[in-house]
Amino acid sequence: MKIEDIVKKIDSLIIIGLCFLIIGLPFSNSIIEVTASAVIVLWFFKKIFILRSFKLENTPLNWPILFYLVLAISSLVNSHFFMTSIKGLLFKTIEYFLLFFTIVETVKSQDDVKKIIFAIFLSCILMGTDGLWQYTTGYDFLRGYPVWSSGRIKASFKYPNGFGGWLIIVIPLCISFALFETKESLWKIAGGFSSLLLIACLILNLTAGAWLAIIPAVIFLVWRRGNVAKRILLTMLFIAILGMGIVILSGGNEFILRYIDKAHSILYRIEMAKLCWRMFIDHPFLGHGINTFMSIYENYRDPTVYGMSGVSYAHNCYLQIAVETGIFSLLVFLWMIIALFVSSLRDIKRREEGLIKTAQIGFLAGLLAYLTHSAIETNLYSLPLAILFYYFLGVAISLQKLEGTPHEKP
Repeated sequence: MKIEDIVKKIDSLIIIGLCFLIIGLPFSNSIIEVTASAVIVLWFFKKIFILRSFKLENTPLNWPILFYLVLAISSLVNSHFFMTSIKGLLFKTIEYFLLFFTIVETVKSQDDVKKIIFAIFLSCILMGTDGLWQYTTGYDFLRGYPVWSSGRIKASFKYPNGFGGWLIIVIPLCISFALFETKESLWKIAGGFSSLLLIACLILNLTAGAWLAIIPAVIFLVWRRGNVAKRILLTMLFIAILGMGIVILSGGNEFILRYIDKAHSILYRIEMAKLCWRMFIDHPFLGHGINTFMSIYENYRDPTVYGMSGVSYAHNCYLQIAVETGIFSLLVFLWMIIALFVSSLRDIKRREEGLIKTAQIGFLAGLLAYLTHSAIETNLYSLPLAILFYYFLGVAISLQKLEGTPHEKP
């Protein structure tokens, strides 16, 4: 068998694995661990033993990724929990970037993109149905989880905020296909149906941070399109706000009490930011060591302050990066994000209307919402949401490298 045929078969298996990964991601850590490991091993086997190449695909993110890894490794110098840091470096950070390169080097055609988007829509319909089922019956049908104590739906996620974090990255992609893909009506139908399901779930999820984080994504979608699309998007935003208002009014005193808890949550995040600052100034350049935040938390927390009992994440991914691996690591992470958006927007400007351009806009809008939400949540430190981020990151870069419709505007 020719090498080209072997590579095609391995790539087909990786694409299938990536589809299973994105479908199983919201409800099974086991599926995440098995499928993510499997696709990375297949990719590694293809590169080393079939292609016999150690060279990674050239992308706009290669240099920031390299510097980020160097700084993460350098942070080990300050770590008082060396094995914890090694574990986080190998089985989180490096694994995430290996998944990123697996996607970048495997998704090579429009057919590959269609398979992945189909899997995402299938996941959206499954999770949207599960969320509404939970609201109606009191339990989700995937894991048997009950509605959260305050009445918030969370589907198969352990916490409502986790479900909110998943919703805000996929909803913009669904909206993008519902409104902007004009050549294939099935994509519009799938996008529209998924959008309605998931927006309803977002309203019933009652995660205020997710509601706020979706706004920049909607603004981005409005900015990228014409007047008709702007009117449609603004109408959808109005309907969503109206729906939230109905939920608030129907909840009465119970909802007011729930948002007294939200005020406490805001105070907690303010206190956590102060604590993170105290951590940061002790080791501002290399941090305390990757994956050590929860280990050193006990040394800094004040148990007399509201919410500072037990062990916690920073509830701000950017602060946690700075605490664990230093200010330069945070700046490099932001460099990676800027490089993604700058390179993607340049490519979008050169493309004709169609599936690839629609997907690019949707993936970027989803990532924008996710990154906004990460300023007040733990997204990058939750296994399913972290994998989802690097998955979307990989697909967004892959879309830039697809041939077909790019053209220079006159």
